[in-house]
Amino acid sequence: MSEILKKLYAGDVEFAQLMSPMIFQMHSGQMKSKHMPLAITQVLGTNGGILGISSRSKIKKIQDLAGKSIGVHSPLMVHYLIMQLLLDKYDLTQKNVNIKTVPMHRIRQALVSGEIDGFINPEPLPTLLESQTISRSLLQTRMFWLNHPCCLLTCRQSYFKKNQKKVEDITRATATSCLMIDNIAMRKTQIEKTYAFNTPFNKIPLEQLQQAFQPRRSDFFPFPFLSSAYVIVEQMKKAKLLPESLEVKSFAKNVFQSDFAMRIIGQAAELVPGASIPSSIERDETFKLI
Repeated sequence: MSEILKKLYAGDVEFAQLMSPMIFQMHSGQMKSKHMPLAITQVLGTNGGILGISSRSKIKKIQDLAGKSIGVHSPLMVHYLIMQLLLDKYDLTQKNVNIKTVPMHRIRQALVSGEIDGFINPEPLPTLLESQTISRSLLQTRMFWLNHPCCLLTCRQSYFKKNQKKVEDITRATATSCLMIDNIAMRKTQIEKTYAFNTPFNKIPLEQLQQAFQPRRSDFFPFPFLSSAYVIVEQMKKAKLLPESLEVKSFAKNVFQSDFAMRIIGQAAELVPGASIPSSIERDETFKLI
């Protein structure tokens, strides 16, 4: 996502799909690049994360991760924060679980060589590695934090304020697309349509892509629940990715444009059969021990 980030900084693009912790760091001025206030108008994917382990490993449960190394491709991905939260809930933080940054293109080799014992990553990489019998799933992240957000649609706050009509149009179009692919009855056809375009997904067999993005393994409900932003910001503070003095709720509200998104998803839902809209901009965020 570094190239997208550079283009957003340079003003070459008006909207970007970025990892949620990255957006919060940019907004707070904590990244090495210059400070850039951002607005989040939509979630582009929910769930879809897998904690995978080497197919040779004897790990059978979360508690077995003590003394092991887990690869993440960036500390600015929500799955890194989920991993930290998972370890904390299982009281493993002090038991020498090594979370190691490994570029995504090296995760396969790192597993094969034994450099790492497992990894946490969004789909479709986990399904691809499972198909090659290199890894197996230990946990779907949705089983721990149901319907957590992954990547988000964002634009500069200055652009959000000055170009409301265009922001509405872009958000409505992408929200409609997400609601269509989130629809279980429409999912397979929508993935086939996406596969027909010349995208990096074409490097993966369609059958495996369908498996990676099957309902309840990966989902696409587009609403940015403000309560999920609270969780992300709080975890970023604990991981020292944001200042400890930062006030969680006011900071999150400044970035997550949930009231705006509520109006847009209502319009998008009228275009998609069976689509639902949330009753509130917040929900109960619960974490289930497996």
